[in-house]
Amino acid sequence: MENINSRILVTGGFGFIGTNLIKNLQKHGYKNITVIDIVQPRVRNVNFVKSDFDDKKTISDILVKTDYVFHLAAMVGVDRCRLDPAGVHRVNDVNTKNFIDLCVKNNVKRFVFSSSSEVYGNSIDLPYKEDAKLEPISEYAKSKIEVEKYLHKIQKESKMTVGIVRFFNVYGPEQRKDFVARIFVDNALNNKPLVILGNGNQTRCFTYVSDAVEGLFKVFKYNRTSYEIFNIGNPKEYSIKELAKIVLACLPSSKSNVIYEEYGNDIRDSKLEINRRVPAVTKAETLLNFKAMTPLKNGIENIIQSQINDEKTARN
Repeated sequence: MENINSRILVTGGFGFIGTNLIKNLQKHGYKNITVIDIVQPRVRNVNFVKSDFDDKKTISDILVKTDYVFHLAAMVGVDRCRLDPAGVHRVNDVNTKNFIDLCVKNNVKRFVFSSSSEVYGNSIDLPYKEDAKLEPISEYAKSKIEVEKYLHKIQKESKMTVGIVRFFNVYGPEQRKDFVARIFVDNALNNKPLVILGNGNQTRCFTYVSDAVEGLFKVFKYNRTSYEIFNIGNPKEYSIKELAKIVLACLPSSKSNVIYEEYGNDIRDSKLEINRRVPAVTKAETLLNFKAMTPLKNGIENIIQSQINDEKTARN
């Protein structure tokens, strides 16, 4: 896997993680990168194909010339997935398994899959090790588990090796506006309230995007086993209340305040809330020599600066 001329396909490559992954691959010298997505490119010097990854004809034509695949395309977002469980099953489960079959058929050498820390649900077995009991509470998480299992089965029956990444709350500049760090920053910049559901004691381990994609790259390069799952995350735990305080501390001129709202059908059922989400990172540190390095405060400051720069560009 040392050949930087290897042919790489990234599905969902112009999403938040995908865009940063491509920049990471290019930094490491990889140039033969093809991206499949339904949105326009945000990175230069890649081959772009505007398509869904379930377009069998288009995908087959690309895969015949592909060595390695990063599969990032998926239906994401807690509320979006909550409102369309059938769509989650179709895109994240059925279509993904069909895509995997095409990869095997076309002799893809390695398949790197973007899973999620949501597969652990509200398990009390903290911090979550990769072999911990999985207790998914959302259709999104269930679909990720189904694909993980399918990849395990497929790997045993084929020569394609598999690396699976369970991301823990990736955040950073240019993230979609329906994720909590971005929501809080946007609201604070516009002097709007920072709304917290419940009591705000629910915790997350926020992983800055550059750290996350470096971990993803290291999973891609890992070749000691043919199937492996890795937690990629920052083990430092913050409550949502603490996140709000950090955002406001980074913007001392903001007139925003923190308000609390109850869960509800119009917002989000409390049954879908995960109380704590903390990764065990020993496996990634030991086998990949990976460690998330970016403190949350620094990551938030980067988001703020990016937003300010975007607003200046828009005015000009």
